[in-house]
Amino acid sequence: MTAFKIVLGLAAAFQIVSVVLALRLNAIYRRRFAWLFISGAAVLMAVGMFASMWRIWDMAINVEHHPALWAESLATLMMAVLFFAGIATIEPIFKENELARKLAEKENERLNAAVQHTLEEMMLAKQIQQNFLPKTPPTADGYDVAAISLPAEWTSGDYFDFHRTSDGKLVAVIADVAGHGVGPALLMSSARSYFREIVQHYIDPGEILGRWNRVISSEIEFGDFITAWVAVIDLQRRTMTYAGAGHNAWLVSRDGSVQDLEGEGPPLGVIGDFAFHGSAEVTLEEGQILLMATDGIPETENLAGQQWGNDRMLSIIHARRGQPAERIVADMVDAVSGFAPDTPRRDDVTAIVVKVA
Repeated sequence: MTAFKIVLGLAAAFQIVSVVLALRLNAIYRRRFAWLFISGAAVLMAVGMFASMWRIWDMAINVEHHPALWAESLATLMMAVLFFAGIATIEPIFKENELARKLAEKENERLNAAVQHTLEEMMLAKQIQQNFLPKTPPTADGYDVAAISLPAEWTSGDYFDFHRTSDGKLVAVIADVAGHGVGPALLMSSARSYFREIVQHYIDPGEILGRWNRVISSEIEFGDFITAWVAVIDLQRRTMTYAGAGHNAWLVSRDGSVQDLEGEGPPLGVIGDFAFHGSAEVTLEEGQILLMATDGIPETENLAGQQWGNDRMLSIIHARRGQPAERIVADMVDAVSGFAPDTPRRDDVTAIVVKVA
């Protein structure tokens, strides 16, 4: 009888310890399904084993020698030991998984914080760069001027600017650094500073581009370049001279005819000592519209791989010729977006419109 009691007592002890361990681990691991299942199984098995042990105990009181009871009691003890060993073996695995989960959560928190910080920095960079651009276009009797610049990413490699001289001239510039994003934006910020210094002292468009090119060539990395187009408009005489560095503009007349104002020079930063020359004087007539735009507008592609193109761009300008310059610019950008509604913008978009009234 004593041997039966020892065997059954050990089985009960192992089973109780298994149940307690399973329930404790279930609490530690936040009631996860696996431990809920294990602890539930432990409780059910304990109930069944205690019922079996009680039956064996009761039979052992009335039967002195019964091999089947010995076998059943030993089997009960073995099951309890194996269940305890199973839980003890599984616990380290769960601990490792829990540690890995906590480390992953911390890493995710760190990455989320880094992403949020980067977004805040990029938003600040975008605001700073937008502040570099003219907040309002210049105003002059007989002219209606508007401009827009939309980055493909947070920051832009495009640039436009205006400068009024003391003798009644308006200098307008548009420029485009190869590529888009942070790198081109930083280069364009430097180029802007140089341009603003140069136009304080020089008014000829060829001279402006030549001096701008020399200073940029001394600092630009190999393979980088900037396309630019500069116009100098005599507001009183209604004439214009211009020069281009790998960039051109268009003069759209009231009847729809278009003059391609192509610049003859290479992009800035390609040939440091290139001699840029201003164009012959162009007479501006009532109803004409000067369009200066970066290639992000005509080279916009839709899902079919078709580009919007110069023809569509210029047709919008002519079709909206009766609208204010600001409306013309807005309609052109809307038309570009409508042409490729499901395609993310791949390049910066910048344009200047000057209407001659």
